[in-house]
Amino acid sequence: MNKILLLLPLFFFNLFINAQTGPLTDICLVTVDTTFTHNVVVWERGSQTSVNPIDSIRIYRAKLLGGDTLVGSVHWDSVSQFRDYNADPNLRPYRYRISGVDNQGLEGPLSLPHQTIHFAILEQGDSIRLRWTKYMGQSINYYNCWVDSAGSGPGVDLLHSTFNDVDTSWWHSDTPLDWTGLGYIVDVDWNDQCSATKAQDHNTTRSNRANSVESNPNGLFEGPAIKGMMVFPNPINETTKLIFSSKSWSPITVFITDITGRKVGQFNPIKVLGQHQIKIDLESYNSGMYHVVLIQNNRVYSQALLKL
Repeated sequence: MNKILLLLPLFFFNLFINAQTGPLTDICLVTVDTTFTHNVVVWERGSQTSVNPIDSIRIYRAKLLGGDTLVGSVHWDSVSQFRDYNADPNLRPYRYRISGVDNQGLEGPLSLPHQTIHFAILEQGDSIRLRWTKYMGQSINYYNCWVDSAGSGPGVDLLHSTFNDVDTSWWHSDTPLDWTGLGYIVDVDWNDQCSATKAQDHNTTRSNRANSVESNPNGLFEGPAIKGMMVFPNPINETTKLIFSSKSWSPITVFITDITGRKVGQFNPIKVLGQHQIKIDLESYNSGMYHVVLIQNNRVYSQALLKL
């Protein structure tokens, strides 16, 4: 009895805090849709708490350079998931938070973040390196790498399973000579399941699907295939990173030019599907303006870089 009396003040204190801050919310999982064209954010109604009835759930997506932007809202009586059709999972991982708005118009704090798995393929020598970003937001047991030739749905043939939740790459040394039409994805094994209201249940989270070539019969991407190219930080004193996403399995040439257009640095050609990073070291270079240049499928992409 005394123990109950001691807990009552804490209970009413939590109610008071909740009433002041609005609903407290939590994401169950984020995943890539089975069509591999957009992301899905899922929450369970029973995991959300609020003093007043919840009116809606707001969904926020993290910006590349920090901060969150509102990307959608779902009424409480609707499905407990949100489909982000404006996020291309083949370009990069995406981090989401949600918040609840009660019937008094009070918005609660943002939930803890969940981040999608982004899967990329890199050709290095005679081998293919399969790599992916870690899932953020929930503990997992291990990752599974799958390959399929169907073009949709989950993977068909299991290539590799990690022994833990730490390993995020695998060397596919026995890649077939002709892997036209093949697609690779990653999903996870974990102990929990998300039961979305008025929607399907989820017992795993999947990555994007990395295709060996596009639908173009010549294997070339129609339109600009390099997306999200940026150099960060910029300006720099010594080193920075070139970040970009490739949607074409075609060789990429990377080099650096000075302000006159003279080539002053060169990197080894690469083939990559998905997001990739290259470290750029300008410690030995003179101060001034430079350009980082990418060429793929005869298209030129350039980003200015200032060396202080």
